[in-house]
Amino acid sequence: MPPSRELSQLGVLPGQVVADVGAGVGYFDEELLVRIGPRGHAYVIDPDGSNLAIARQRLGSDARVEFLATSAAQLGSIADASVDRVLMSLVICCLGDKEGAMDEAWRILRPGGRLLVTYPRRGRPVARRRSTLRVVPARWESIRKRRPWREIPIRSGWLVARHLLERPASSAPAD
Repeated sequence: MPPSRELSQLGVLPGQVVADVGAGVGYFDEELLVRIGPRGHAYVIDPDGSNLAIARQRLGSDARVEFLATSAAQLGSIADASVDRVLMSLVICCLGDKEGAMDEAWRILRPGGRLLVTYPRRGRPVARRRSTLRVVPARWESIRKRRPWREIPIRSGWLVARHLLERPASSAPAD
């Protein structure tokens, strides 16, 4: 899917603070910067420093961008309830601590903030040693139900599952 369609599904708007968690080399981030405009802020997050170096080359020195070399489950340098949108595109399937990543997304999102999670649909067999990386429907439901997310219906593809979640405006403060 082109970056503009994913970011449209997420509803990225001018002036917003957006976290691209598991950004890799920054595939979505040039378009993200266009969408957030001059007053927005972007966190480009990946645990692999070499990926972030490539993302830095692609984006240049832009004061709106903060690069964080950290795990999706350890976003401690981002304040509670300070982010409008979180993108986790094709990353949750690669995480050992899926629950921790979803908990951190919840923590950093403002009430009313949205999270777009995408992952490959189950298709070909996964090696037994990598079975924890798989996201099957039951596992997704278990992860999603840890917090009172509101699911916003969006269309999944035949190769990629897509879930748009919103932290309810009336939810309790981050814990």
